[in-house]
Amino acid sequence: MLALVLGAGPAVAVVAMEQAPKSPIEGPTWRLTRLGDKEGEALRGTGRAPTLRFASGQVEGFSGCNNFGGGYRLEPGRVVIDALRSTMMACVGDSMAIEAAFMHALAGTLAYKVDAGALTLTPGSGDALVFVAEAAPQLAGVTWSVTGYNNGRQAVVSPMVGSALALSFGDGVVRGQAGCNAFHASAQVEGARIHIGAPVATRKSCAGEGLMAQERAFLAALQTATRWLIQDGRLELRSAGGERVLTARTGEK
Repeated sequence: MLALVLGAGPAVAVVAMEQAPKSPIEGPTWRLTRLGDKEGEALRGTGRAPTLRFASGQVEGFSGCNNFGGGYRLEPGRVVIDALRSTMMACVGDSMAIEAAFMHALAGTLAYKVDAGALTLTPGSGDALVFVAEAAPQLAGVTWSVTGYNNGRQAVVSPMVGSALALSFGDGVVRGQAGCNAFHASAQVEGARIHIGAPVATRKSCAGEGLMAQERAFLAALQTATRWLIQDGRLELRSAGGERVLTARTGEK
């Protein structure tokens, strides 16, 4: 947009920069529905089909057995995917074959097309991948029961037996239970990005070996989260370096 500001002096051209529109491939979680001669149930090796999500220059998802992630950039009608990193689990049945075919196809430069809620990615050679957009995940308004948290020593560990860690998001705040004390903190969410401020907790001291240390590690881990992802009712918070900060499952609405 170009506007002319007229005054006593010469006309001054003022340029208002408009933000480029987001690509239609960015935002939704896309679930694989066809790859080569496989479609539908044939893609559910572990009970669920591969998925992916593009947001803010990062692509991540589930490849049939493992989780993966990496960078991407957009070009007119094309997406260029960088080398992807992946977890290293081994799965039974057809899962590994599905994963190998999926990861082989999801590499390099692919043409994309979005039509009627379906995404088609076509590599330069080989089989096209067809996806359908899943319903948008809901971070707020849900009670999340924590199944794992980063203990600050490069490991995601389960909560101690007999202790419960939980959190819920809404109105710019995260609230929950840290195992002993209740807490709340600011929570700024923008797309797939998240920033959690310093938590404020009640001041009880609970008995039980390691319980208070767990609480401190859990609350510290929350503050390192920069991205969130929900798949199949499971929440993951990740750090700027891609490390898993927290995993949780849905509790009661």
